[in-house]
Amino acid sequence: MKEVLEIRINHDFAHLLFDDCEGKNLGTSVRIVSITKEDSRYLQIPNIAKKIKRKYGRGFYFGWEIKRTYTKKELLDTNLFRVVVKTTFEPAGEECGTEYDETVACEICGANRKQSGPLHLRKSSIPKKDIARTIAGEVIVSRAFKEACESYSLKGLHFEQVYSRNRPIDYFQLGAVSTKLVLMDKTIAGIDPFDLSESCEGEVYKCPEGHTIGLNLLSELYVKDFRNAEVPDFFETEQKIGVKRGLLRPEALLLCTPNFRKMILNEKLKGFGFEIAHIEQG
Repeated sequence: MKEVLEIRINHDFAHLLFDDCEGKNLGTSVRIVSITKEDSRYLQIPNIAKKIKRKYGRGFYFGWEIKRTYTKKELLDTNLFRVVVKTTFEPAGEECGTEYDETVACEICGANRKQSGPLHLRKSSIPKKDIARTIAGEVIVSRAFKEACESYSLKGLHFEQVYSRNRPIDYFQLGAVSTKLVLMDKTIAGIDPFDLSESCEGEVYKCPEGHTIGLNLLSELYVKDFRNAEVPDFFETEQKIGVKRGLLRPEALLLCTPNFRKMILNEKLKGFGFEIAHIEQG
């Protein structure tokens, strides 16, 4: 596996760490640079960021994304994958009439509120993908995805009709009906790759009740061994990632078997990404 951090550097300060020929300019204010943990400059990034913040009150970087690539052998030898939903959109269901029971949610982190009715969305805002998620973590899939899962006899998936203006549309809310998978301590989450803070400015990212493990996922997933005689093809995690902030809510991570991934690739369904996940002895 090769892991690269793609980071959006403030162009005004990029010269403090990177050569002029490195990266790709995004307009006149941002330079996108890729760097690995093995690069000696990697650990200099947070130090430079602190100095710039202290001296100028500005940021050294604006955003980041961790990208992982795998060999064919690694992919063939894997028994579990994380499902990455590539597209996020708004408005969220709550803005379109979806009802939630907040009384059952964790008072500390806001996780585990209960959806008390069907998912309502604005049809015109839904991306033309076979899977997407709202900013509140509501995951929807196309009819083509639902029918493909049924055709391949995949197990562990649950579909609920999605509505727009109180009329059913060709999208379904996706959920898992199997036992939720437990994340192990090797799964790392934090604010960003250089800040593993568990809370900030009144927001709780790592819930003391165990509902959430951090604001953003930083590592591959490590889950407690769940294998038994009959293993479903689709799972959610017990613990969640994220924060309660406005419409945002902590959300579970999605995992699948090789059969699920094979179906997605065979049917050329859009909007999916996959990373290897690891099964650990508890």
